[in-house]
Amino acid sequence: MRSSMARATGNSENVRMKLAVQADWDNKQFSNALSLHVKRLFEFVLQFESTTKSKLAELNEKLMSLERQLEFLEAQASSVNAGDRED
Repeated sequence: MRSSMARATGNSENVRMKLAVQADWDNKQFSNALSLHVKRLFEFVLQFESTTKSKLAELNEKLMSLERQLEFLEAQASSVNAGDRED
């Protein structure tokens, strides 16, 4: 009787140990998957930042060019208006 109890206790310990190992393995897999997704998200954010900065710089250059053109046209218009007033 004692040996059957010992076997039952040993079997339940084996089962608990297997469950613990499986849970540990599952946790490691989840952790690795999560780390991979965080890394991919971080890379996406860095790429997005780089692309956005580049596009904003291009827009800024175009805006500055348009502002210069507008200033030039305003100066021309005011000189034409000033010439009309003198006549």
